[in-house]
Amino acid sequence: MDDFIINVGLQRSHQLIFCGMAGMVALLHLGLLAFRPRHRENLSCAIFAASYALVVYANLEAGLTESASNGHVFVRLFYIAAGIATVSWLTTLRDLLHVSNNRLLKFFVAPVLAVGLWGSIMPGRMPLLTLLIMVLIAGGIALLWIIQAYRRGEPGVHVLGTGMLLLAASLIYSIARSVGIIPDSQLAIYLPVYGGGCAVISLSLLVARNFAVVSTKLEQKLVEVEALAATDLAREQEKRVFIAAKNAELETLVEERTADLREARDKSDALLYNILPREAADEVKATGHTEPRRFDDVTVIFTDFEGFTNTVSVMPAAHLVKELNEIFQQFDDIIDQHGLQKIKTIGDAYMAVGGMPEAEPTAAVRAVDAALALAACIEERNQDAAVKWRIRIGLHTGTVVAGVIGKRRLIYDIFGDTVNIASRMESNGQPGRINLSAYTYNLVRSHHECEYRGKITLKGKGEVDMYCVNPPNSS
Repeated sequence: MDDFIINVGLQRSHQLIFCGMAGMVALLHLGLLAFRPRHRENLSCAIFAASYALVVYANLEAGLTESASNGHVFVRLFYIAAGIATVSWLTTLRDLLHVSNNRLLKFFVAPVLAVGLWGSIMPGRMPLLTLLIMVLIAGGIALLWIIQAYRRGEPGVHVLGTGMLLLAASLIYSIARSVGIIPDSQLAIYLPVYGGGCAVISLSLLVARNFAVVSTKLEQKLVEVEALAATDLAREQEKRVFIAAKNAELETLVEERTADLREARDKSDALLYNILPREAADEVKATGHTEPRRFDDVTVIFTDFEGFTNTVSVMPAAHLVKELNEIFQQFDDIIDQHGLQKIKTIGDAYMAVGGMPEAEPTAAVRAVDAALALAACIEERNQDAAVKWRIRIGLHTGTVVAGVIGKRRLIYDIFGDTVNIASRMESNGQPGRINLSAYTYNLVRSHHECEYRGKITLKGKGEVDMYCVNPPNSS
């Protein structure tokens, strides 16, 4: 009996000493938290120390009290405090070791707290073993994080690892003693208490070390900032003198650059107006893009040279380009003279339109006049040129959609069935003659004498009529 009383007294003394020590650690880290609120590990370490002290105290009172009701109260306190201690322990480690992937902790929190709640409601051997196993699993997670931190070279990890190993040893011993693998002994009094004490102390030491390191770095940064502030002040005074000297030069330079930019802008505008219609060019300058627009009753002129592929194969490239350039320059003049608008050239093909951007009742007539002038231009050129070009010209009138295509090297283009039909009129025309669709013929027949040529089949359109414009000097 005397030995039992002595053992109980020793157990109470050691556990109460640990409770006081853990409580002081909790107060210390709460004080550190007041100085550095951003250091969350101080809060979680304080919660861990306080909750582990409650675990030890509740275990002591639950085992030694003579009142069954008091025993049940402390048993319930034991389970709740154990769950909180386990979660706060892992939370502190996560913050200390800079664990980026904390999915294990997220999945582990709910089961631990659930087991603690289970034990507080229905105390017994099964919830106790379950709780000890959960705490052992938490130790495995902590060991994994410590190994990863050690590989990264985190400072102070060896101290933390030592404390965690002693805690794990005490937990394994407690589980073995609970299931009857190891008999009760004098070691049972001290090992769980001081195993947890080592964990609390090692965790507290690492938190305090990090706090001290951060504080030292902040002091060093403060000294550096003060030195830099003094240096910056001297440099600022030098800059003011330098800036005052440069302002006059900059004003002169700005005036010169402004004049250069104005001249460059005028050249850019002239080039843009040469590439795009004025309306589209103004829209590009204002917004950076153009919205596609629909135009009705637009007459499209398509020209092409018969046998161009064969000509390319026998004519030197430089001479071919020179020939096309001279021809298309003459075409541009004719199109401008008749108030039409050139759209583009593709190889030996040339496309222009009448009736856009502003609708005009005589657009189709002027387009036929221009087409006759284009054919006459080629006929006149062939009289003296070494290369005899045979031009085909087709026209059709209808609806088109126009807009600027691309982000670089802007191209103003038109789209729609009208363009396709005009192209088919050209490809089915006779060299040197103007081939019209029936719609265009109806618009110009009171101004130009035409003859019916027959029908052609267009994909998706069926058969369409074609007409040929007679030259003005024909009988």
